[in-house]
Amino acid sequence: MESHHINSKDVLDSMDRCTKCGICNSYCPVANNSDQFPGPKYSGPQAERFRAIENVLEISSDLCNGCGICMSVCPNNVAITDIIAHSKSNIANKEKKITFLQKLLNRPYLIGRIGNLFPSFSNFILHNRFFRWLSGLLLNLDSEAPLPYFAGDKFKIFSSKIRIDQNKKNIFYFSGCAVDNYDPDVGIAASKLMSFLGYNVITNPGLCCSLPMFSSGEWDVAEYRAKKTIKSLSDSLNSAQSIISTSTSCSLTIKKKYSAYINLSDESSTKVSKSIFDICEYLVENHFEDVSKKMKSVDKKIIYHGPCQLRNHGMGQPAVELLRQIPNISIHLSEADCCGVGGTFGNIGGKADISRSIGKGLMDQVEEVKPDLILCDSETCRWNIEKSSGIKTIHPIQLILESLGLKNQ
Repeated sequence: MESHHINSKDVLDSMDRCTKCGICNSYCPVANNSDQFPGPKYSGPQAERFRAIENVLEISSDLCNGCGICMSVCPNNVAITDIIAHSKSNIANKEKKITFLQKLLNRPYLIGRIGNLFPSFSNFILHNRFFRWLSGLLLNLDSEAPLPYFAGDKFKIFSSKIRIDQNKKNIFYFSGCAVDNYDPDVGIAASKLMSFLGYNVITNPGLCCSLPMFSSGEWDVAEYRAKKTIKSLSDSLNSAQSIISTSTSCSLTIKKKYSAYINLSDESSTKVSKSIFDICEYLVENHFEDVSKKMKSVDKKIIYHGPCQLRNHGMGQPAVELLRQIPNISIHLSEADCCGVGGTFGNIGGKADISRSIGKGLMDQVEEVKPDLILCDSETCRWNIEKSSGIKTIHPIQLILESLGLKNQ
């Protein structure tokens, strides 16, 4: 099925194609690392049949980390992860299962806005061992949760100074919560690279894709914010030819999940869905030669970890195609299917141990390879990998910018 046209009815109807082969269970990182989760087959299509008939509710779906590996290996194209997401929404609505901590984690834009009022103080509090202990006691936040650092208004200030050249084409950059509040250097790198390629980079800091809300079942608020985001992005396409994103999670949500979850398939939503690209995907399709022929030597050994959401895009690994054009670079591809963090999954007590168990394979590879850098397209994966490994973990665009001789400051 073409992803742009899948709606919630298609998702739920797809469970009729489930033949109970169990391949999804054999690949599920959570089921393989915890006996608490029965696996995607049982909490997804099989359980959904009983929910539909008997109104049965259970909480096993809460242990799905949303990685989507099950969907990518299913021979019958059953939308397993999306079915589980629908069940989470139903359970949340009927049993009010969303915790206060999860609601906080679902709002990175709000946490960022408050924390960035006084970023140094906020970082001291957020990463203080006593605060972590107290948060674990009161909120069930894992004491070793891979939380980011507040970065102030660095990206907002940078983007406000971008000059528009009427002779250049416009491209809209969806920065998202991570770049706006915690990872501004990724957004600066993306903006500088696109400017180098001849674009005016248009931004609108403050937009959120709402994936954490969708993933945990808080769909009422997610739908409201998703519609606001679509409106803003649709308006941006009046002046920009395309939308790019440095977050595989954000671009996947806007491209595929809005229609699959809440039937956003009107003209504006469809236009946005067809116009948004992962930045490396866009570069490979439109500027591969422009970028590759200008790359200079980078004498570094790296591990590239492709995040789960990239697999769900179905685009391969465009970042690797670009990185392989850099002279003298030594690239080791991650052998792990998942780093374990699963967005907010790895921040919550009781789930974090599962998260660390899933990520052990990647950490073993890091210990063996001893890279200078680790690269990953997903912000939550980067935060998790850097905290777990102690090795600087950046977005591929940042290294590509370095290879072009451009400064990311």
